[in-house]
Amino acid sequence: MDQPVTELRAQIEEMESSYEFLISFAGQGVGREAVQSSTDQIREFVTGFEESLDAAVDAALAVPEEHDELDTEAYLTFVEDLSAEVEEARNVLVLLGQQDRITSAQVDNMNGMSVFQSVVMKLFFLDELTDHLERNSGDEDE
Repeated sequence: MDQPVTELRAQIEEMESSYEFLISFAGQGVGREAVQSSTDQIREFVTGFEESLDAAVDAALAVPEEHDELDTEAYLTFVEDLSAEVEEARNVLVLLGQQDRITSAQVDNMNGMSVFQSVVMKLFFLDELTDHLERNSGDEDE
């Protein structure tokens, strides 16, 4: 397995890619009545988003094992609280992925839920918070 920070970054990038695709789809205005041959593809991105959320939290929880400076109560509480939000977001993604046809309105409504905006922004925050940990120890003059 990669270092936790590297894994966290990879999962955030995967989540971001899936999320951007879904947001693009939401803007297309595809309704239930439309021929929706892309439902399987949409479902793949929904599943990818879901899987990367779980893996990102797992990686974030592992960061303090490798980096003592984040082995703090504040960091652990932040990630544990994020875990509850990720579970809520996962449930929405699972429900969306179970639909026989995924519409633009469904994805748009999902995106409008504050839990998705919160989870995405908190993961971006963790990415920025841990970014310096990937650098070589000799790069501390930055």
